[in-house]
Amino acid sequence: MSAWPRFKFYGTPRIFLQAAGEILGGTIHKGDDVARLEAEIARLTGRRHAIATPQARVGLFLILEALLARTERRKVVLSPYTIYDVVNMVVCARGVPVFADVDPRTGNLDPDQVAALIDDGVAAVLSTHLHGIMADLGRLAAVCEAAGIPLLEDAAQAFGGRWQGRAAGGVGHAAMFSLGRAKNINCFYGGVVVTDDDALAASIRAHMADWPDLATSFLVKRIIHCAIIALAVSRAIFPWLTRHVFRSLAIRGERKGAALFSTERNPLLRSHLPPDWQRRLTPMQARMALDQLRRADADQVHRLRLARLYRDGLADLPQVGLPRPLPGADDIFMPFPIQVADRLALQEYLLNAGLDVVVQHIGNCADYPVFAPFHRDCPQARQVAKSVLLLPTYPEYPEVEARRIVRAIRDFYKAPPES
Repeated sequence: MSAWPRFKFYGTPRIFLQAAGEILGGTIHKGDDVARLEAEIARLTGRRHAIATPQARVGLFLILEALLARTERRKVVLSPYTIYDVVNMVVCARGVPVFADVDPRTGNLDPDQVAALIDDGVAAVLSTHLHGIMADLGRLAAVCEAAGIPLLEDAAQAFGGRWQGRAAGGVGHAAMFSLGRAKNINCFYGGVVVTDDDALAASIRAHMADWPDLATSFLVKRIIHCAIIALAVSRAIFPWLTRHVFRSLAIRGERKGAALFSTERNPLLRSHLPPDWQRRLTPMQARMALDQLRRADADQVHRLRLARLYRDGLADLPQVGLPRPLPGADDIFMPFPIQVADRLALQEYLLNAGLDVVVQHIGNCADYPVFAPFHRDCPQARQVAKSVLLLPTYPEYPEVEARRIVRAIRDFYKAPPES
């Protein structure tokens, strides 16, 4: 049976074997590997400082808290098309989120919309490289430079991307990456902040100085949870069982299908950083991340090959919106997002054809009731949020399956075979 899952965790099964060995050997908290990871990521991104954090969102909080302490300005301009805790990190840092609409061709911040919102109260602009697609850093940097404010990069999904030869995370004043379970560098839970700002780096390290490591019990629970999911999407189980579960959930409604593994089901407003987030990355996790860095370039080559297949095979379909490549941008396509008006019908068609795809589960935060105090009308973000369907790009996904997806989409729209 040829069914392949919509995603797989990077680094499996090696990371599970490594975790089991370290848990049994009692070495989770032993070693100087966090410092080694920080040094390697600083080298790869061309930054003076890299600081490991428990999550990318916590890294964002630490960046904003330090930068906002330097100014009386409170506003942070950001995209509403993001996970809700990105918005919460602005609030927790005592900032005021200001939503700017997105460029519908990329799903990232529209520099013209950002420019229109700059005033004397804006302290920073936060630009997200969603889906590993690089934001227009050239124009955004020009807007920020003219206003004398820092540009920050949310590069949680973009490790390995580049902008005009510079690494993602290496253009703005500071940036954060995610090392979470769904990312291309996966140590189950974690993040990294990078910057050239010596004072900012010192402030972040000082803030975390008294935080304990992530607890062994927490990591064990996280690893077991991820192992169950990894088993469910394995070639031994997915074709025979899990794909039928996915299909059943998806065709019963967008919320159920999209929310199967989502942490975005119940957005809430936070005013303080949760105490259990105030932890540090463990040496075990750093060792896992260092091991995966060696494969990052090869994995990216495969993702780009699949992205090219999707782009070339769907480019002539007017019903399918493809991400627009920007000059000088090297995108990494964690998944390959397409925009279609009838995504639930297309998803059901693909699932019935044995092709597992998923609708994007994040929404337009500007419309969430919990963020009503910060509401702005962002029609492009609203439209993009309800039209994105994600096509698989992970390293094990076969090219023949990507071609099957292209053929099925063309068949759905009754388009002739691509030339």
